[in-house]
Amino acid sequence: MRRLLSVLRNLYWIVMFTFAIAMVVSGLLESDGQTPNPRHDNPRRPSPENFTPRAWDTETRDWLTAWPKSQRNELSDAVPVPAEGEIFGSDERRTSTGSGFSINGVGRWLTARHVVEGCDTLWLQVAPNKGLRVHRVVVHPEADVALLETKGGPAGLPLKPPTQKWFPDAYNVGFPNGAPGAVHSRYLGEMVMRHRGRMGFREKVNVWSERSRIPGRFGSLGGLSGGAVLDSAGRIVGVVEAESQRRGRIMTTQPEAIRKVIKLAQATARTDTAATAINADAYPTEARRLITTLRVVRVICRVEPAS
Repeated sequence: MRRLLSVLRNLYWIVMFTFAIAMVVSGLLESDGQTPNPRHDNPRRPSPENFTPRAWDTETRDWLTAWPKSQRNELSDAVPVPAEGEIFGSDERRTSTGSGFSINGVGRWLTARHVVEGCDTLWLQVAPNKGLRVHRVVVHPEADVALLETKGGPAGLPLKPPTQKWFPDAYNVGFPNGAPGAVHSRYLGEMVMRHRGRMGFREKVNVWSERSRIPGRFGSLGGLSGGAVLDSAGRIVGVVEAESQRRGRIMTTQPEAIRKVIKLAQATARTDTAATAINADAYPTEARRLITTLRVVRVICRVEPAS
């Protein structure tokens, strides 16, 4: 009897130990420390349903009162930028969210092409549960940038004239993970980006190294696509296209592609030099100003359910 009890006791601990190991492994497979996205989610075009609706002031409060945070990138800035890279687009049509920004005061906005392709309707969120409908979209044929038209809009952000000085630092403002935020980055060089899937083309893009971000939630910057890229003089030098999360890199549209899509749309953009200078300490304050004055907005791509 004593021997049987000993055997049963050993079996009990073996079962409990196996169960504990299984739970740990399951947890590691299901979560990486960040809020998990649904399996069908496209990190470049997150679903608005992933984010709990909150009042506008509540959304901005946390990242306004905290200092920017940084983390060590896997690759140092000394590692050369590759001559070519590729990104795989999704052919799936579904409701998603991105970022966009005004370029003049009569309802002309820029965003990333992949944010607005495949949508049944497009809206620019100007308040909780309130949107400005997009009635025209013009896409660049060979770059990940698009121009949107609405009935009216706020003052635009000035574009950097081709002849003016280039600054090595930039500040990316938009809605990473669907919430207001900004990223400080430093210019590394340029490369050719090959877009796979529905967006089958090649374009030359600028590559930046992430220095810090606010809020300090590290992980994917999905939702920042289409956001404004501002230089230290506060002028537009690009549109956010993609990221290499593991390497801490951000890829953005080149200014030449921005000027081309504006010309294709027969639109005008603000090019004066009356901009607000930005630095590594003050960029959260400037990002808040741009978002709360609706010069940088969330872009909502709506896809109707199949009948």
